Amino acid sequence: MRRRALVAIGVALSLVALATLAGACGRARQGESVTPSALGCEASAGTSIAGQPTPYTCADTGFRPDAHGFSFANWGGVTAGDAITTKTLVALFGAQNVCVDAGQSQCTPRPAALQWAAQMNELLANGRCEGMSVAAERFFTGLTKLKNLDKNARTAADLSNSNRRLVKDIDYWWATQLMPEVAAAASASRSLQPSAIVAAVTAGLRDGSANTMGMYAKPGAHAVTPFAVTYDEPYFSIWVYDSNHPGEPGRVLVDAAGETWHYQSRPSPDARADKGWNGSGPGGLEYTPMSVRMQDFTTPFSDDSGENAFSLAIVATSADSSTEVDLRITGPGIDIDTAGDGPSPEGIIVQQIDDDGIGHATLVYVRPSIPLVITPSASEARVPVTISIDGPSLPWQKVTLTTTAPGALPLRIEVSEDAGTRVVVTGRTTVTVSYDANRARLHRTTLTGPGETRVPARSAGAPN
Repeated sequence: MRRRALVAIGVALSLVALATLAGACGRARQGESVTPSALGCEASAGTSIAGQPTPYTCADTGFRPDAHGFSFANWGGVTAGDAITTKTLVALFGAQNVCVDAGQSQCTPRPAALQWAAQMNELLANGRCEGMSVAAERFFTGLTKLKNLDKNARTAADLSNSNRRLVKDIDYWWATQLMPEVAAAASASRSLQPSAIVAAVTAGLRDGSANTMGMYAKPGAHAVTPFAVTYDEPYFSIWVYDSNHPGEPGRVLVDAAGETWHYQSRPSPDARADKGWNGSGPGGLEYTPMSVRMQDFTTPFSDDSGENAFSLAIVATSADSSTEVDLRITGPGIDIDTAGDGPSPEGIIVQQIDDDGIGHATLVYVRPSIPLVITPSASEARVPVTISIDGPSLPWQKVTLTTTAPGALPLRIEVSEDAGTRVVVTGRTTVTVSYDANRARLHRTTLTGPGETRVPARSAGAPN
């Protein structure tokens, strides 16, 4: 899988996020030499982690995967007991954005909310590494109290994934990666060199800010929890809890001089060994502060312009875990291909999600005004694809179809604030278009192309 696109998320937001990270790095800032002395690493001869010598220690929180990570591995699949539900959505976005009438004692969810949850469960079924990485760190630092989930648990290792409250907690933190506020901070960090990630992680471990990491390479993407940084010439090791390997620490080895990195899920005496998890320069390592996950989030399916500052939110997924769905988005001054490696224009957030190479979704948040044209593509044939679209001037809507061949799909979606959405099917493919007509009813049209159908803008009145 190709490295996911770096993101330009608006000048002000990018600069704030990068300045925060750079400031956390102390003297070891972007573009400066990151050395053990610059980071204040201390000699620790005779010490080791997972049997590997750690002659210099830069930071160590005391977290250890066998005691403080979960004793069960990251898992896939979704059942009624471990899915994202209306309660999850209310916790993320508030009842006023999820429920048809938030004043009632029980929430009747908007059709748009239910459809968004269904699309997220489709992705959640591929794995929960992000949620497990965040939850384990929160238990260790006390941000989440163990006794609230199991009064007998002393550490996260005492918990079981049969604990419904724990699973809901993991699901919630997994879902935060989809929020534009979190995506913006994570994306900004991917413009840092690997050595600057080392410095940021070191600073975060020392000040107890409880942060997580992401890695992006040919095998896919994966989230981990850093707990120590050590140095053994010429490598810095960022030691991590990896939910795919319970009880065993992994390490990201960074050559600060060469700005390269590689990952060992099971540390080897051969420091050069890896299984394809490696990279160089910016883009492969990500660092997300916990603080950005602890706020009010933009509701992707909100029709309130005061709640949703984005003119457009697009989510593209497939129910097939091996399929990548990408988007070409064009408009005045905009030409984005999420399959590429380059930066996106100012005001665009692109977030691509998978779990250790399993499952793939593309999210795009657009600040500039539309009109835009969206052309999707998929990597596999005969798989279902869903593209959902929303914005303050548009009813929540989704387009579903089954691919006939890899590559560009015979579909063009034209979006306008004034005219609504025009869905053009250019081949003999059957497409279903659904939209939230009035916050309480889902309107559905099925079309076999060639042909077209429309979804009206919110101000345009009743459906056609």
